[in-house]
Amino acid sequence: MKKHLPESQRSAMELSAILNLDNDMDTILSVSMYVINQYMDAERTSIFLLDPLKQQLTSYSSLDLNKHEIRMSKSTGVAGWVIEQRMPAAINDAYDDRRFFRGVDDMTGFRTRNLICCPLIDDNENCLGTLQALNKKGGNFTPDDLELLSHAAWLLVDAIKKSGSYEEMITMNTACEELKNGMSTELAIFQ
Repeated sequence: MKKHLPESQRSAMELSAILNLDNDMDTILSVSMYVINQYMDAERTSIFLLDPLKQQLTSYSSLDLNKHEIRMSKSTGVAGWVIEQRMPAAINDAYDDRRFFRGVDDMTGFRTRNLICCPLIDDNENCLGTLQALNKKGGNFTPDDLELLSHAAWLLVDAIKKSGSYEEMITMNTACEELKNGMSTELAIFQ
Protein backbone atom coordinates (compact mmCIF):
# COMPACT_ATOMS: atom_id res chain seq x y z
CA MET A 1 0.00 0.00 0.00
CA LYS A 2 1.44 3.35 -1.05
CA LYS A 3 1.50 6.06 1.64
CA HIS A 4 0.59 9.60 0.68
CA LEU A 5 3.01 12.23 1.94
CA PRO A 6 1.78 15.56 3.25
CA GLU A 7 2.11 18.40 0.71
CA SER A 8 4.99 20.03 2.59
CA GLN A 9 7.04 16.81 2.63
CA ARG A 10 6.35 16.07 -1.03
CA SER A 11 7.30 19.63 -1.99
CA ALA A 12 10.45 19.48 0.12
CA MET A 13 11.49 16.22 -1.55
CA GLU A 14 10.94 17.73 -5.01
CA LEU A 15 12.95 20.83 -4.08
CA SER A 16 15.75 18.68 -2.67
CA ALA A 17 15.99 16.71 -5.92
CA ILE A 18 16.11 19.92 -7.96
CA LEU A 19 18.76 21.56 -5.75
CA ASN A 20 21.01 18.51 -5.98
CA LEU A 21 21.31 18.95 -9.76
CA ASP A 22 23.86 21.79 -9.66
CA ASN A 23 26.58 23.15 -7.37
CA ASP A 24 26.70 26.68 -8.84
CA MET A 25 25.45 29.22 -6.29
CA ASP A 26 23.68 31.44 -8.84
CA THR A 27 21.87 28.46 -10.34
CA ILE A 28 20.92 27.10 -6.92
CA LEU A 29 19.44 30.43 -5.84
CA SER A 30 17.67 31.13 -9.14
CA VAL A 31 16.09 27.69 -9.32
CA SER A 32 15.14 27.91 -5.64
CA MET A 33 13.30 31.19 -6.15
CA TYR A 34 11.30 29.83 -9.06
CA VAL A 35 10.33 26.56 -7.37
CA ILE A 36 9.68 28.01 -3.91
CA ASN A 37 7.55 30.77 -5.40
CA GLN A 38 5.35 28.14 -7.05
CA TYR A 39 5.10 26.00 -3.91
CA MET A 40 4.26 29.00 -1.74
CA ASP A 41 1.72 30.36 -4.27
CA ALA A 42 3.37 33.75 -3.70
CA GLU A 43 3.79 36.83 -5.85
CA ARG A 44 7.46 37.20 -4.90
CA THR A 45 10.10 35.09 -3.20
CA SER A 46 13.51 36.43 -2.19
CA ILE A 47 16.75 35.41 -0.54
CA PHE A 48 18.66 37.95 1.51
CA LEU A 49 22.24 36.99 2.31
CA LEU A 50 24.16 38.51 5.18
CA ASP A 51 27.31 40.43 4.35
CA PRO A 52 29.10 40.41 7.72
CA LEU A 53 31.80 42.84 6.61
CA LYS A 54 29.27 45.56 5.76
CA GLN A 55 26.72 44.37 8.33
CA GLN A 56 24.13 44.39 5.54
CA LEU A 57 21.50 42.17 4.06
CA THR A 58 21.69 41.98 0.30
CA SER A 59 18.95 40.64 -1.96
CA TYR A 60 20.84 37.87 -3.63
CA SER A 61 18.03 36.45 -5.63
CA SER A 62 14.49 37.38 -6.45
CA LEU A 63 12.25 36.56 -9.36
CA ASP A 64 11.63 40.15 -10.35
CA LEU A 65 14.60 42.15 -9.09
CA ASN A 66 18.16 42.46 -10.27
CA LYS A 67 20.73 40.66 -8.16
CA HIS A 68 22.00 42.83 -5.29
CA GLU A 69 19.37 45.50 -5.99
CA ILE A 70 18.34 45.85 -2.35
CA ARG A 71 20.82 46.46 0.47
CA MET A 72 19.84 47.28 4.02
CA SER A 73 21.20 47.09 7.54
CA LYS A 74 21.21 43.58 8.95
CA SER A 75 18.76 44.69 11.65
CA THR A 76 16.21 46.27 9.29
CA GLY A 77 12.71 44.97 8.70
CA VAL A 78 11.30 41.52 9.15
CA ALA A 79 14.39 39.94 7.59
CA GLY A 80 16.58 41.71 10.15
CA TRP A 81 14.30 40.62 12.99
CA VAL A 82 14.41 37.01 11.73
CA ILE A 83 18.23 37.10 11.64
CA GLU A 84 18.52 38.63 15.11
CA GLN A 85 15.95 36.29 16.68
CA ARG A 86 16.91 33.27 14.53
CA MET A 87 13.22 32.47 14.32
CA PRO A 88 10.75 32.46 11.43
CA ALA A 89 8.04 35.11 11.18
CA ALA A 90 4.61 35.11 9.57
CA ILE A 91 2.90 38.46 9.07
CA ASN A 92 -0.52 38.65 7.49
CA ASP A 93 -0.83 42.46 7.59
CA ALA A 94 2.62 43.83 6.73
CA TYR A 95 1.84 47.54 7.09
CA ASP A 96 0.36 46.96 10.53
CA ASP A 97 3.49 45.20 11.89
CA ARG A 98 6.20 47.37 13.49
CA ARG A 99 8.95 45.04 12.16
CA PHE A 100 8.02 45.67 8.54
CA PHE A 101 10.30 48.07 6.61
CA ARG A 102 8.27 50.02 4.02
CA GLY A 103 11.39 51.38 2.37
CA VAL A 104 11.78 48.30 0.17
CA ASP A 105 8.22 48.66 -1.13
CA ASP A 106 8.86 52.38 -1.73
CA MET A 107 12.03 51.58 -3.66
CA THR A 108 10.58 48.75 -5.79
CA GLY A 109 7.00 49.93 -6.25
CA PHE A 110 5.78 46.59 -4.92
CA ARG A 111 3.07 46.56 -2.22
CA THR A 112 3.57 43.86 0.41
CA ARG A 113 0.33 42.60 1.93
CA ASN A 114 1.64 39.60 3.82
CA LEU A 115 4.89 37.67 4.17
CA ILE A 116 6.64 34.76 5.76
CA CYS A 117 10.37 34.74 6.41
CA CYS A 118 12.75 32.04 7.69
CA PRO A 119 16.40 32.25 8.72
CA LEU A 120 19.04 30.35 6.76
CA ILE A 121 20.98 28.69 9.59
CA ASP A 122 23.67 26.06 9.03
CA ASP A 123 24.67 23.14 11.28
CA ASN A 124 27.16 25.36 13.14
CA GLU A 125 24.48 27.95 13.99
CA ASN A 126 25.82 30.46 11.44
CA CYS A 127 22.99 32.56 10.06
CA LEU A 128 23.62 33.09 6.35
CA GLY A 129 20.54 35.21 5.67
CA THR A 130 16.82 34.75 5.12
CA LEU A 131 14.34 33.20 2.73
CA GLN A 132 11.01 34.95 2.35
CA ALA A 133 7.78 34.70 0.40
CA LEU A 134 5.52 37.74 -0.14
CA ASN A 135 1.82 38.09 -0.91
CA LYS A 136 0.18 34.72 -0.95
CA LYS A 137 -2.14 34.71 -3.95
CA GLY A 138 -4.89 32.80 -2.18
CA GLY A 139 -5.21 34.88 1.00
CA ASN A 140 -3.05 34.68 4.11
CA PHE A 141 -0.05 32.51 4.83
CA THR A 142 -0.79 29.57 7.13
CA PRO A 143 1.25 27.55 9.63
CA ASP A 144 1.58 24.89 6.88
CA ASP A 145 3.12 27.54 4.60
CA LEU A 146 5.60 28.46 7.32
CA GLU A 147 6.50 24.79 7.76
CA LEU A 148 7.04 24.41 4.02
CA LEU A 149 9.22 27.54 3.87
CA SER A 150 11.22 26.27 6.87
CA HIS A 151 11.85 22.98 5.03
CA ALA A 152 12.86 24.94 1.93
CA ALA A 153 15.25 27.11 4.00
CA TRP A 154 16.92 24.01 5.43
CA LEU A 155 17.28 22.49 1.95
CA LEU A 156 18.60 25.77 0.59
CA VAL A 157 21.29 25.96 3.29
CA ASP A 158 22.27 22.38 2.44
CA ALA A 159 22.56 23.29 -1.25
CA ILE A 160 24.57 26.43 -0.43
CA LYS A 161 26.91 24.31 1.71
CA LYS A 162 27.57 22.05 -1.28
CA SER A 163 28.54 25.04 -3.43
CA GLY A 164 31.99 26.57 -3.23
CA SER A 165 30.49 29.85 -2.03
CA TYR A 166 29.59 28.42 1.38
CA GLU A 167 33.20 28.18 2.54
CA GLU A 168 33.79 31.76 1.41
CA MET A 169 30.75 32.94 3.38
CA ILE A 170 31.84 31.13 6.56
CA THR A 171 35.44 32.35 6.23
CA MET A 172 34.16 35.92 5.82
CA ASN A 173 31.84 35.55 8.84
CA THR A 174 34.68 34.19 10.99
CA ALA A 175 37.14 36.89 9.87
CA CYS A 176 34.62 39.64 10.63
CA GLU A 177 33.89 38.24 14.09
CA GLU A 178 37.61 38.01 14.86
CA LEU A 179 38.19 41.57 13.63
CA LYS A 180 35.26 42.87 15.69
CA ASN A 181 36.45 41.02 18.82
CA GLY A 182 40.03 42.25 18.30
CA MET A 183 38.88 45.84 17.94
CA SER A 184 36.73 45.55 21.08
CA THR A 185 39.71 44.22 23.04
CA GLU A 186 41.98 47.02 21.80
CA LEU A 187 39.40 49.67 22.60
CA ALA A 188 38.99 48.27 26.10
CA ILE A 189 42.77 48.54 26.66
CA PHE A 190 42.79 52.25 25.75
CA GLN A 191 39.93 53.14 28.09
